[in-house]
Amino acid sequence: MSFLLKAILLLINLGTGCYLTLANPLKVSEQTSAKFSFVIRPKVFLAMGLLLSQFFVLFLFASIVFTPITQLVCNCSSNNISISNIDLSTGENTLTVMCKLTENYWFGNQKSEVLVSELLEAKVETEMQTDSQVKPLYSYKILLLTDKDSFSFSRGGYPKFKLEELQSIVLKINKFLKNPTENNLAVILDDTFLGYIAVIITVFCGILALLIASPGLFITCNFDKEANIVKISRYRWFGTLG
Repeated sequence: MSFLLKAILLLINLGTGCYLTLANPLKVSEQTSAKFSFVIRPKVFLAMGLLLSQFFVLFLFASIVFTPITQLVCNCSSNNISISNIDLSTGENTLTVMCKLTENYWFGNQKSEVLVSELLEAKVETEMQTDSQVKPLYSYKILLLTDKDSFSFSRGGYPKFKLEELQSIVLKINKFLKNPTENNLAVILDDTFLGYIAVIITVFCGILALLIASPGLFITCNFDKEANIVKISRYRWFGTLG
């Protein structure tokens, strides 16, 4: 998908550059011995609309690949392990936690699934980056820890306003791992609100690109020798209204 996105953006930029440099704003629609008609098109407005359509494509791509729901389902089972080979009646109960981490698209279709065996602990990890003014920018994500590996609960980091929700999820997971009386756990990280924001921005960028391209003035000139008439018409909205 990322390759497709880059290809689409490259085509938009190349198309806009070719249109600005090669396209003739004057288009002859009819030319005879008695009639002559041509259209003057708003080259700059159309090119600006094409350039702004890149933001529409970017946010549309982000909305499509966005994962609004991440779910962790864990099951706890006990195994009776013998301490002595001589006395099989003596045993020790050990707990094994098996978890399934799934990501779901908007309409409930599963995007990915990861099996996490023998989960030991969950924690919130803090990541720090700096902006252009060397100010620290913090993001947070949940890590699921096992003996041999660690798994990220979500693909990306979250801003500070999501920290409390992440801490609540970590608290539920760790409480489940320490409490042998509970056999099942299901926690959900719901990011549908962020997804709705991405959809709104996508619609806004699309409308903005249309609004910038559409006010360009299309001028149609018709010369008719037989009727001795010159008709000049002005249209907006891509030459269809006005």
